[in-house]
Amino acid sequence: MSIDPVPPAAAWPVRRLRAGSPALKVLAIVVLTVAFLLPVFLVADVIGEREDRYRSVVDEIGGSWGGPQRVIGPILVVPFRVPSEPRADGTPLPPLERQLVILPDRYTVEAKAAPETRRRGLFEAVVYTVDLALSGQFLIGDAAALAGPQATIDWAGATLYAGVADPRSIREGASLRWGDRDLPFQPGAPGELGQRFGAGMTLRLPDLSAASAQSAIPFATTLRLNGSQRLDFLPLGRSTRVTASSNWPDPSFDGAFLPVRSGIGPQGFTAEWELSYFGRGYPQAWVGGEGDYLSAVSGSAFGVRFFQPVSAYQQTERSAKYGMLFIVFTFTLFFLFEAVARLRIHVFQYGLVGLSLCLFYLLLLSFAEQIGFAAAYGVGAAAVVAQIVLYCRPVLGTWKRSLVLGALLAILYGALYGLMQLEDLALLLGSIGLFLALSGVMYVTRRIDWYAAAPGTADAARGEPPAAS
Repeated sequence: MSIDPVPPAAAWPVRRLRAGSPALKVLAIVVLTVAFLLPVFLVADVIGEREDRYRSVVDEIGGSWGGPQRVIGPILVVPFRVPSEPRADGTPLPPLERQLVILPDRYTVEAKAAPETRRRGLFEAVVYTVDLALSGQFLIGDAAALAGPQATIDWAGATLYAGVADPRSIREGASLRWGDRDLPFQPGAPGELGQRFGAGMTLRLPDLSAASAQSAIPFATTLRLNGSQRLDFLPLGRSTRVTASSNWPDPSFDGAFLPVRSGIGPQGFTAEWELSYFGRGYPQAWVGGEGDYLSAVSGSAFGVRFFQPVSAYQQTERSAKYGMLFIVFTFTLFFLFEAVARLRIHVFQYGLVGLSLCLFYLLLLSFAEQIGFAAAYGVGAAAVVAQIVLYCRPVLGTWKRSLVLGALLAILYGALYGLMQLEDLALLLGSIGLFLALSGVMYVTRRIDWYAAAPGTADAARGEPPAAS
């Protein structure tokens, strides 16, 4: 029984992978491109490490100057006692000590912040000094009824609590105008307010009585304190009005409520919040320990973040995400030069150009820490393009081809920088750019006979032996 020979045409997949064939070159380029994922990831790790260092320095500066601040209070705390149930044998127990927590009826805050940047080595952080004016009135009214009919209210022991997130940064001694008297604050916080909001300031209200509690009692105080990164407020009043202004041109308003009016310009910003107590989720008065109202109070915070425009590390990280795009684009151009101009470019030469493209991100990061992102991007891109153009002159055979490659790379770097400045349109314009680039490649290669792109491949495609040399 004879065995039929394998048709010559069936052997072409093996033959076309011989040395010098386009298929083998494409396979080698794909493997090399995947291998360059490692240096791109390593560069991304370096960027992440530098950004972590930057954030730790920002925290250190904030810890020394004053951390993110939150204006808390004033909040009125009135102790009272209620009888305890006797023991089973009838032995009486001491009365229970409880507290009424009462929020202001009308609450107004005016904040004027003066931010500045503080440097430590290569890094800088935004800090500020803020002048606060707090005013309003307490209308205790029927809040005392929450204590119950058997309660004994200790009006003489009433205290007023006010605080900030970082009380170490209070720059001047504070006092409060209560009715027609000026009362000094003392450090400390009563009960659960201190546990929830931290050490603040308190003052005793010796003139408070059941009779005076039936009428509105105005209050006013001013504070000057240091802070960093952000400034928050709480909507404590039945009606709350907060105005904030600063010479910082890049604010970010966030939290539970956004301002009803705001203005932002090169000279700074102004913002105004007007809030009702209906949207915050907690009452004007409650008995301490009943319900987790203080969590709701914390969750209702709103304010302004002294936003720094995207840091050099974030911009460099975003640039590095396009690293593989640059490598694929450049390798594609090299392969097109091979196919169209019948050049032979070694895989090692592909690799050196790929390393140059990866090195751009290290140059960008190191220069950005010194001269800013925009200038660093220009320096890094110019250096890499010049390096590749000079190297590719003998590789591509003529200055014209090398300069064409350099011009296309320069356009790609410029397009990437433009995309990063247009965050809202980045995806749309990037997609259109990739579509046009692919269309250009398809147009240039539409007439290439890929079987004849390398010596002898046309013979292999027809199943014929290579011509004798």
